[in-house]
Amino acid sequence: MRSLAVFVAMVAMLSVSAAKDELQVADLVKQHLNSIGTEQARAAVKSRAAEGTVQFRVLNGGTGIEDGKQVFISEGCKLVSLLKLPNPSYHGERFVSDGKKTVVAELKPGVYSNLGQFVLAHNEILTEGLWGGTLSTGWALARLDERLAKLQDRGLKKVDGRELHRVDYIPKQRSDLRIEFYFEPDTFRHVMTVYELTINPQIGLTDLETARQQATHYRLEERFADFKSTDNLTLPGKWTVQFTSEVPEARTSNPGGAPPITEGESQGHPRFAAAIASVTQFEVTETNISHNITLDPRNFEIK
Repeated sequence: MRSLAVFVAMVAMLSVSAAKDELQVADLVKQHLNSIGTEQARAAVKSRAAEGTVQFRVLNGGTGIEDGKQVFISEGCKLVSLLKLPNPSYHGERFVSDGKKTVVAELKPGVYSNLGQFVLAHNEILTEGLWGGTLSTGWALARLDERLAKLQDRGLKKVDGRELHRVDYIPKQRSDLRIEFYFEPDTFRHVMTVYELTINPQIGLTDLETARQQATHYRLEERFADFKSTDNLTLPGKWTVQFTSEVPEARTSNPGGAPPITEGESQGHPRFAAAIASVTQFEVTETNISHNITLDPRNFEIK
């Protein structure tokens, strides 16, 4: 009887702790939404168009800098995100979502960039209202009741020398991604989203062969800064998208729909090769944000 009483007490303590955590994260979300604007100001916005410039850089795995333009339009949970570059070999990215289905632009028929393939394989980035953070009218934290996602409070974490409050986002539908939100602890502004995926290698024929195999790792970061007031809403003026892929050299298969490696690929044995790291970055500067403009429904059509 005593062991049963102890078990019941432990369950009760865990339940109280879980309820306390839910209240804390709910309060954080409320303060975050208020950091954008009042409930009335947020509710008044039905559509948004953000336009600006973009600079694309290859930070690792190659070289190159390219300037282009950016357009992000959203209406409810629908969005079109365009990162356009004047380069025939890589014209940037175009993502479209109607809230349920998605389209990712191809480089050429059947071929996507590594970032494009990653988003295509994990389209919850678009359908859950994660992409673009608070720039999107479909922002995930503004629609938690609809999405039925779970949030886990991870407390304060050091990121690049400053403390940020981390909250993990767990979609209702199963996702292979680990999704992390980061907020300024004083302003509650959302300043970063991190998506991570690790694909562990298959077991080799011997222990040595298994030990030498490399995992495949992907990390997508969205960072937000330079917040400004527009129509009584505080929105980011800077949006940085950085994508890192660490793929075992000479991998010829494409497990889980992960992006294939194309540049710098070696013909060595994949089980004994090091991972090749590729890092690319889009740095967006918003020059104009408009609200409640009339948008052509064809913008969001999924064909």
